Amino acid sequence: MKIVQVQTQAEAAGAQRISDMVGEGLRARGHDVRTVFMYRKTDAYDRDPNADFVLPERPRGLPGQIRATIGLAQYLRKARPDAVITYQHYGNIFGTIGARLAGVRHIVANQSGAPHSKGVMGLLSQIDKLMGVVGLYQANVVNSGWTQAQFDSYPRSYRQRIRRIDHGVPLPGEEFDKAAARAAFGLPQNVWLAVSSGRLTPMKNQIALVGALDRLPDVHVALAGAGPEREALVAFAESHGVANRLHLVGEVPPARIFEFLAAGDAYAFPSMTETFGLACVEAAISGLPVVASNLDVMREVLTAEDGSPAALFVEADAAGMATGLADLFARPEFKARLSAAGRRLCDKYSPARMCAGYEALLLA
Repeated sequence: MKIVQVQTQAEAAGAQRISDMVGEGLRARGHDVRTVFMYRKTDAYDRDPNADFVLPERPRGLPGQIRATIGLAQYLRKARPDAVITYQHYGNIFGTIGARLAGVRHIVANQSGAPHSKGVMGLLSQIDKLMGVVGLYQANVVNSGWTQAQFDSYPRSYRQRIRRIDHGVPLPGEEFDKAAARAAFGLPQNVWLAVSSGRLTPMKNQIALVGALDRLPDVHVALAGAGPEREALVAFAESHGVANRLHLVGEVPPARIFEFLAAGDAYAFPSMTETFGLACVEAAISGLPVVASNLDVMREVLTAEDGSPAALFVEADAAGMATGLADLFARPEFKARLSAAGRRLCDKYSPARMCAGYEALLLA
C-alpha cells in the first residue's frame, strides 16, 4: 500500500516517535510510507528522507490554517495514497479533511489525548467527536486502557470505531557507557544525576524537578527537550540558587535518546497529564529506575506483564519528586528491582506488535 502519515509539527517529541516507528515498521513490511508535517517547528526532520513539510513555519491565525489545510490537500492529491494515518488533535482534524478533499477514504486517526471540554482544545474535541460519529475516518486508535475509558460516554457510533493499539517502544540499539554519555552531552561526572526528557511545557511540569533540587543538595538534573518553559525554568533555578545543578541539553534526536538516558542514575517524570508516557517507558526499558507522577495511566503503563511496578509513583510536585528520588538513591536494592521490571516492559510494548496492529487496520 501507499500510505501517508499526517503529523502536526516537525519536532522530536513522543507523537512523532510513534509515527517514526509505525512508518519504519510498515516499510519493513513492504509498504510505501511517507510522513508529512503540517509545518516545520525544529530541524529534527530536515534530513529524514521520508519526511515532507506543508509549511516551513507555524501557520498564524485562520488564514494560515486555511493555507495549511489547502496545502495538505494538494499534497495528498498529488501523492494519491491508498490510506492516511493521522496523529494528534490538529493532525486528526486537518489530516482527515485534507484526505477527504483529496479523495482518500481509508483514514486511521490516533487519539493522543483525552477529550477536553473547554477552550480551543474543547472545540477540537467536539469536532473530533462529530468526525467519529459520522464516520469520516474508519478507525480510531487509542494507546492504553485508560485512554479508551475516557471515551466511554461518547455515542456508540463513535466508540465502535475505537481500536486499541498500545505504543511500541524500541530497545536500545547498543550499550552506552555512562561516563562517555555524560561527556557527550556536557554533563558532570561523579554526581547523582536524574534525567528527564520531553517538551518543556507547563503540563510536562519540569519545574517540579527544578524545585526538587532545592531539597536535594547533592543531586543534579538534566533535561532533554525544547519548548516555551525553558526561560521560566532557568529563571526559577537561578532564583532558588540551583542553576549550577540544572542542565538543559536541548532537543535530543530520537537516534540519541538512549545515549542521553545512559547518562542518568534515575529518570524523573513529573508530567501532569498523559495518555501513555512514551518517554517514561523508554527510560524504564533502558534500565533506569523511574520516579513518575501518580497518574492512573502511568500506573497502568508502567506495570510489567507479571504485575511488577516499574516505577515509584509520587505526587507531581517538588516535594514528591524530591522524596521519590531520595528514596531511590538511598535504596540500591529497590532501584535494582525497578530497573529489572522496567526492562521487562519490552515484552509488553513490542514495536513489531504495534506495526502489525496498524497494518491489520489498513488492510481491513
